[in-house]
Amino acid sequence: MNRVAESTELRENAQLVIEVLSEKEDIQLDFSADSVSWLDTYIEEHRAQLNERDKSLLQEKFGAFFGESIRHNYGGRWVKGSGDRWMIVFDEDHHMSPFEIIGEHLDHHIELTEVFEHLPDHIQARQN
Repeated sequence: MNRVAESTELRENAQLVIEVLSEKEDIQLDFSADSVSWLDTYIEEHRAQLNERDKSLLQEKFGAFFGESIRHNYGGRWVKGSGDRWMIVFDEDHHMSPFEIIGEHLDHHIELTEVFEHLPDHIQARQN
């Protein structure tokens, strides 16, 4: 499988999250900041009930959704980094791993919404 096909799969996984959760939770999700905030709360409310298998699956799906939300709002592109990990790359010096951030959020509470909202500040600070 080539990288283009693989990044297409990431976009499809992100769309699957929107479709499944929108129907299951009776909410209309998209790649907006409001949807990221909703996912933040959703993970917080369900974390205690998740086993390791659930977390692994959700990290894969929610990581794709979070990454696509970043791309839709802040730009960047999917690139496979070291260890075959997918990252969003903004330029040569600025990148992030949505899958690792979701993994941290599934294991411990981190403010997913805050990470998302402050991403432009973080990128701009590193450029100066």
